[in-house]
Amino acid sequence: MSTDPLTADPALKGPASPAADKQAMAGRARRFGALHQAERTLRSMRAYGTVIIFSSVSQPIMYILAMGLGLGVLVGEGGDFAQYGASSYLMYIAPAILASTVAMAAGIEFTFPVMEGFKWRRLYYGAQASPLSPGQIASGHILAVSVRFGIHAAVFTVVLYLFGAISSPLGVLMIVSAMLGGLAIGLPIMAYVSTLRDEKGQMSLIQRFVIMPLFLFSGTFYPLTNLPGFLQVLGWFSPIWHANELGRVLAFGQPTPAWLIVVHVLYLLGITVTAWLVTVRIFTRRLGLEEWRGRTPGAKADARRQDRLAVKDASDVARSAAAETAPASRGELPRISFRRGFGANYYSGNIRAVFGRGLTAIRNNRGVIFLSGLLEPVLFLTSFGLGISPMIAGVDAEQVGLSGGGTISYAAFIAPALLAVSAMNGAIFDSTWNVFFKLKITKLYRTMMSTSLGPVDVAVGEICLALFRGGLYALGFLGVLLVGGLVDPLAAVLMWFTALFVALGFASVGMAVTSFMTRFQQMDWMMMVLMPMFLFSATLFPISVYPVGVQAFIQALPLWHAVELMRDIAFWDFSGLTLVHIGYYLVMIVAGLALTTYRMKKLFLR
Repeated sequence: MSTDPLTADPALKGPASPAADKQAMAGRARRFGALHQAERTLRSMRAYGTVIIFSSVSQPIMYILAMGLGLGVLVGEGGDFAQYGASSYLMYIAPAILASTVAMAAGIEFTFPVMEGFKWRRLYYGAQASPLSPGQIASGHILAVSVRFGIHAAVFTVVLYLFGAISSPLGVLMIVSAMLGGLAIGLPIMAYVSTLRDEKGQMSLIQRFVIMPLFLFSGTFYPLTNLPGFLQVLGWFSPIWHANELGRVLAFGQPTPAWLIVVHVLYLLGITVTAWLVTVRIFTRRLGLEEWRGRTPGAKADARRQDRLAVKDASDVARSAAAETAPASRGELPRISFRRGFGANYYSGNIRAVFGRGLTAIRNNRGVIFLSGLLEPVLFLTSFGLGISPMIAGVDAEQVGLSGGGTISYAAFIAPALLAVSAMNGAIFDSTWNVFFKLKITKLYRTMMSTSLGPVDVAVGEICLALFRGGLYALGFLGVLLVGGLVDPLAAVLMWFTALFVALGFASVGMAVTSFMTRFQQMDWMMMVLMPMFLFSATLFPISVYPVGVQAFIQALPLWHAVELMRDIAFWDFSGLTLVHIGYYLVMIVAGLALTTYRMKKLFLR
């Protein structure tokens, strides 16, 4: 018989603990498992919630000022958008920009967080240990991302209403059409990423081979009919195009047959539902092994890996035994020399080791890496050159600061700028995403710094690797420009060296900034900087369309200096300002390398 006064007297027991009935708690968790998983994912998003809200407000404003007003000045009377029901170019592109930005967010939320859940932090396996089913874990992630899409689209729509870019009260339904478009393009990507055992650059390939082509050839900035017939087919299969067209019907009543509206809705719903079911099936295969009677993904690869390790261990044992029985004269170790004196703890003179290690890591997919870097600027040139050119008669040379007068084609105007953008993007990607992965996920730099390597070796070696890849990208794109007759051979050679110079500046600063980051979601802040630079740095239109004060702000951006330097070379139009552009990047390189070296020492050396 119990003598505990709390159990002896029922009046002293108090209310029962909510955790007392474990079975009841498990039942509630299983009934609402998807919502519990969605809540957990949303709570994790609070760490970068400021980025979500800021991007939702800033992106429509930037696109309105850049594309709607800046590029709209060049389009002028060349494009008659009344036939589509829009009163201006800004009104025509506004719904499509909303759908496209949600699709871009889908390319982030359905890639890295999914790999984080399976591989890097194994969050899904923690949820698997609870009463949640694999299907609920997958659906919870999808529901949480859908909430993010809804918030982004709602804020975006309000901004568009305030700027008068939406004329119909049905425009509020663009929130739903944009969310459908984001899910239709994101869920197939989530299904694919869920099958991956390791991340070997697939995320970059998804952005460049899937998201970017569908974005550029979905009639976002021009009617799809401006493109040749074979490129229009790409738009018809793109969920972004269907979301764009639905948004235009809702925003300003674009004339569209009823049957085509039904096709848009059914196409987006069909992809979303099918991809959702496939994703649940894959999650069940990976997380609910006792529920799945088929082949486990990666089982054969794991078995082959174990066999290779067993063979390697056996050979290592044999080699060790042979070394022990060999004469002592044959077992002499090579001499290892260390730098001494001033700065020896910063630089060991072995940059080639870091660079060589990077080349070894990418040698198995060199062709894909080269093609992916070449593809982006070529796609931009093809999309805007074919899609926008019919609406623009030409660009006045004096308007863009070139001497000699006359008119240049729109393709010739944007080609040097796209090379500068390609150099920036390649350098930033290598010095941010790749560096962050090695810094925070695999802890590679910590291992390097425990050897004789110093912070200068690591920083310069990684930057050289970024320049190597950037040089390949620029070389391929310049070949396309030469074939198209947009630059002459001598200018192309100078532009290639200039692209390396520009990439060095961005890589130096990018690696320094990345050293301060703690979560990969903070990379969204990097996009918040790169996007306005791309939109406003005279890339797609001259900055003379803006007031003098705005021009002064744009001229302070690093990409503007790169774009103008490229155009100076392409059109052989040099001036004193050319030296200013060069000096700007010299300062970036010196400051970036100094800060990167300091941060590496601060993080890993005592």
